[in-house]
Amino acid sequence: MKKPKKRLLFVCYGNICRSPMAEAIARQRLGPAAEVASAGIGATGGPATEEAALVMKLVYKIDISSHIARPVGTYDLGSFDYVIALDPSIYHHLRDIWGIPESILYGWDIEDPLGSDYQVYKETALKIERRLGQFLAAVGLDA
Repeated sequence: MKKPKKRLLFVCYGNICRSPMAEAIARQRLGPAAEVASAGIGATGGPATEEAALVMKLVYKIDISSHIARPVGTYDLGSFDYVIALDPSIYHHLRDIWGIPESILYGWDIEDPLGSDYQVYKETALKIERRLGQFLAAVGLDA
């Protein structure tokens, strides 16, 4: 019997910088073994930032140009195995406002690069990639 795919949700504030990059990197790393999505607690639609799209294209060979920011309420949050908050304030918001149980909620410490240059976005993506590797190993999803 086939195991159901693990579902991961990456959450930042606007879903235009960090979480779309995390979603793309995780999707590339995990392939069809998992379902990966992203959202923002303050997302209002719109594309990923130009810098995020450029880093994904140049460093990871991933096209996120069609990404549209999604509010966290778009999803059935209880359907995810792992909800990853990309900074402590997002973690607290998801726990306290959205009631996500700490058994599936994970907090990272990735600074928001919004308004920064390409190099800062690239450093942010590399931090996300490193943190993702640690996370996947810790929860036993590393292939």
